[in-house]
Amino acid sequence: MKPEVSTEKSVSTYSLSSPAGSYECSESGLRWTCAGPVTLQYRFMDWHAFAEELAHMQSRPAGPLMDIRLMSGELEEIHLPHFLCLGGCEASVRDAVRDLHGRDSGVCVEECELTRHHARLLHPSFSLLGVISYLRSRLFPTVHSLVLVYEGSSSPLSYRTYLLPEDAHLKQLVKNDEEELGGVWKAKPPPVRALQMDGFYSLRTDSSSEIYPEELMLRYSATTPNFFEVYEAAASFHMELFSSADSRGQCLWRAEFQSRDDQQARQERTSRSPPEASAPSRHPSPGQDFFSNHKAARLPVLASILIPLQQRRVLSDLEREQVENKPTSAERNHVLLTMIQNKGATAQMDFYEVLKEADPALVNDLEGTT
Repeated sequence: MKPEVSTEKSVSTYSLSSPAGSYECSESGLRWTCAGPVTLQYRFMDWHAFAEELAHMQSRPAGPLMDIRLMSGELEEIHLPHFLCLGGCEASVRDAVRDLHGRDSGVCVEECELTRHHARLLHPSFSLLGVISYLRSRLFPTVHSLVLVYEGSSSPLSYRTYLLPEDAHLKQLVKNDEEELGGVWKAKPPPVRALQMDGFYSLRTDSSSEIYPEELMLRYSATTPNFFEVYEAAASFHMELFSSADSRGQCLWRAEFQSRDDQQARQERTSRSPPEASAPSRHPSPGQDFFSNHKAARLPVLASILIPLQQRRVLSDLEREQVENKPTSAERNHVLLTMIQNKGATAQMDFYEVLKEADPALVNDLEGTT
């Protein structure tokens, strides 16, 4: 559900009204379940308001701090977003996470039920100001993260590349600063795996770029996150992210870039093409053919295709969880293929391309090719 946003003195307030059901805010990832109509309001808060309390508890933020108010109705559940990766050491992470409630008199913490990206609270009390506190028993967690890239200028060509935890408030801080600077956001997928908090990372390109600084620490900042400055001579090139501690040099994130001038030139060339070249085809796409000719039961649900489908915005986080929560492979296959087929030709083509890249032998076998 997309919220209504009102801004006063640079502070944005988000409002959401829903009937009975389960919902997710498209801006923050906040989820809620209600038996009847409700109206919610929330705004992001800065964690420095509880800096002393966090230091005393040897804790750190693990998600955005939110001032949530229930304006009408009653909530059965609320799910607060976090960016911790639960994979590989799930038990220790769960033991280290608490929900933090902020009051004028101080803070209190309580245990909470964690899902992949949320902390679940039943019959919540809205004296809270915060969401998740990460406790001292695990100092260097792996976290879901974002790489945000903004093109600064085209002469000379420059980019600002931000590395930050997957936090809606931090993303909004970056957006606000870039709007003042006139930066243009370049939509790119997130890193392919969780990154180490407090780890150092370096950025490279496949051309003669100038990049400053040489490396950045992934950290939670109460202000706008740090960024790489990239000065590039080529109109088209790739950026890649690496861990400074990884001697194998495994690429964690890769994206292709074209300058605004180069993109405009491509668009102009396309617009000058004969009308026949851009006319829609009456024939089904390979993705549509694939869905028409093959049954879901023959397709494995590969872990390697779910993340790319999310990156292409074919699947939402909630839809991915719905697939993964099915108990058997056949059920997971059925749910995934049903979702993709119901989304139409574009989603089917995206799925076909992702599957072909992840397991070309499987696609070739199903299509009867060699």
